Amino acid sequence: MIEVQIDDRVLLDALRDLQDRVGDLTPALHDIGQALVEGARARIRDGMDWNNQPFAPNRPATLARKRGAKPLIDTGHLVSARLHFRAGRDTLVMGSSAVQAGVLQFGANRGAFGTDKRGRALPWGDIPARPFLPIDGHDLPESALQVVRDTLADYLMDMS
Repeated sequence: MIEVQIDDRVLLDALRDLQDRVGDLTPALHDIGQALVEGARARIRDGMDWNNQPFAPNRPATLARKRGAKPLIDTGHLVSARLHFRAGRDTLVMGSSAVQAGVLQFGANRGAFGTDKRGRALPWGDIPARPFLPIDGHDLPESALQVVRDTLADYLMDMS
């Protein structure tokens, strides 16, 4: 599992202020988690990462094995069912249950996972990173921070 902790002072101060006011951040973090998951789904459908860069196109060998030409979309399960979040009193966890999620997010070099029983490299070629989750190193990209800010602002307005 990959864990990323966000250290955005303005965002953390707003969340602490909210926690002081309501005690339990679960409802607000639930709204933020839902917004981030929907944002990830939209970016996968649009073929863009969280920095608004297009995903690397599929190679001809990949295109020959899948339906359609869009990167990260084959059966649609990643978009429809494999993105999840869990909100708690003071934490939000987001990720994917797809076994290939780490490779899709971060990429992998040819042979990074050793070889198969016939001695062929796994993966058989370089796989470029296609960052569909809202992380950039150990930070949220600005577009994801804006989703969080907007969702938090909406939540606070609904509380008034």
